[in-house]
Amino acid sequence: MGFFRSSFLGFVCLLLFSSFLVMNLALTLDSSLKYENVQKEIPPLVTELTNGSGGLLSLVDTKGIDINQATDKAKTAMETYCQNNTEYTFVFEGRTISVPCSSLQSDNPLESVLNETVSSFVGDFYYKEYDCSFWSCLTKEKVPFFLVSQKAKDYWHQQFIFALMASFVLVILLFFLAESKANWPVLVGGLLILSAAPMLKIKEFISLFIPEKIHVISLFLNIFFSKAYATFWISFIVGLVLIGLGLGLKFSNAEFVKNILDKVEKKEVEKKVVEKKEIKKAGKKK
Repeated sequence: MGFFRSSFLGFVCLLLFSSFLVMNLALTLDSSLKYENVQKEIPPLVTELTNGSGGLLSLVDTKGIDINQATDKAKTAMETYCQNNTEYTFVFEGRTISVPCSSLQSDNPLESVLNETVSSFVGDFYYKEYDCSFWSCLTKEKVPFFLVSQKAKDYWHQQFIFALMASFVLVILLFFLAESKANWPVLVGGLLILSAAPMLKIKEFISLFIPEKIHVISLFLNIFFSKAYATFWISFIVGLVLIGLGLGLKFSNAEFVKNILDKVEKKEVEKKVVEKKEIKKAGKKK
């Protein structure tokens, strides 16, 4: 393999690794921002913003809302009401909220009631029509709830599709650059696994750069990367399958496998011979 081809192969591997990394990141954000997941993960964030003293609290107009106090009153009322009923309904900030009486049977009844209360408000900002592009919303929204909205999910889904397509093109290019075709799936699988590894610690890594005075932002990270481990295992398993396929092709004695690889390599050799002949003919004409 010539120096130019080796250098180009290394460059393509670097591009493929970067593309896989972006693909894994976008897939993590896309899957983490599903409505059901946001609804489950959002209560601690909203509670901190409305009742806590985090850095973002000064940026949001809470209008005197005290969710903890409201849910504490609801829990107290439920203890009597639920003796003969299965569901308790109360009004909070103009919204009717229904809490199953089974919430009182959980390990932390108050937290269960709080989660039911907060979850009822998720649809308001998740499906909201934001009149701005994804990045311009960062400067327009005081508290960027749009980051955990349908708008954000659609944006990251688009990035995932783009990265997936780019990765596919690079994988095909890598196939033609690889001198040994049997090593091609091993190389692709290895790069996929390596690119997925950062997903295991990405939340902790980003947290290092968040100032203490706005620590509440870390609660957003809990939502963003709640599916990071799932993404890692998907890429890890696919990578292992590719590596296994490559090793199987490399050590297999099956004739059809050898024939396929021989035909591909033979075509490349014939192509090189034709190119050399054309170069010689062009030189003679001169």
